[in-house]
Amino acid sequence: MKKSVILVFVAVLGLVVTLLGCVPAPERKTYVVPETNMEADWGLIRDNARQVTFKTLMTGVVKVPVSGMLNLDNPQTKPYLQERAGAGSDLAKSIDVEVYAHWIRHPEKGDILIDSGLDARFRNTARGSLKGLISRWIVEDSVQLIGQDILSQIEENDIDVKMVFLTHVHGDHSSGLPVLPLGIPVVLGKNESLHQYPLIMYNDHFDNIDVLRTLDFDGSSVLNVSPLGKMIDIFGDGSLWAISTPGHTTGHVSYLVNATDGWVLLTGDASHTRWGFENNVIPGWSEDEVLARKSLEALKKFSLENKDVRVIFGHER
Repeated sequence: MKKSVILVFVAVLGLVVTLLGCVPAPERKTYVVPETNMEADWGLIRDNARQVTFKTLMTGVVKVPVSGMLNLDNPQTKPYLQERAGAGSDLAKSIDVEVYAHWIRHPEKGDILIDSGLDARFRNTARGSLKGLISRWIVEDSVQLIGQDILSQIEENDIDVKMVFLTHVHGDHSSGLPVLPLGIPVVLGKNESLHQYPLIMYNDHFDNIDVLRTLDFDGSSVLNVSPLGKMIDIFGDGSLWAISTPGHTTGHVSYLVNATDGWVLLTGDASHTRWGFENNVIPGWSEDEVLARKSLEALKKFSLENKDVRVIFGHER
């Protein structure tokens, strides 16, 4: 069965289960974008944007299939994996990857997270809060040290979370939502679907969320900035930008942060790894491979044109 057919089957089955009431679907409202004085020019954005502090929080390590991280159909992938394994060795079927939440402190908006990291349930069980019919094929195992879970790091760093933006809704990016303050805005791409959860990795990540705020990349507030394409000035001051990067998931979003120590590009899972990014190899887990390649090419071109911008990949710093 072709991968596209499987993905459609998963989405339809997930939708059916959702409609049967197994997964309450939060109401969706469009995120209201503040008026911006920025123009669709990267140089002007750099010169006029406001700075914020930035820190990546590593919340644990999960073991996942290599085939999910890197597209095995790309002719570069298997030789690379063979080189990593060594001559005469079998190719590794699994890989350990770090899971992040990114912490931004804005002078007016307060503390913001990009993705929510892993909660403490990953310390004691292989798949933490991830369940479902095939969850063991998605996350095979996990390692989380005491104090690495997102709540422990929030408390240790005295973070008062006011808002969380998701790159997408796969479980390793949304696991921390249940331990965040109730009622804070949770923002994701307009076209991002929750319907995969019942079959793949059903969890309670969205159970306490009544409203999801969505980023509309076809709205009037969107700037089209080459080479990244459609971008939203999240706070209207150029400090945080959302970038439409569909492919890994339909509504996937990458982010660009103007931090006090320089600009940071968060690819999210548009590229899980540095090697995939540098060699134009999309994730194996891609809902739309054509869009995934287009998004990766735009991010990479931006990186090449702006070498002082630090890039943090979905699961590799």
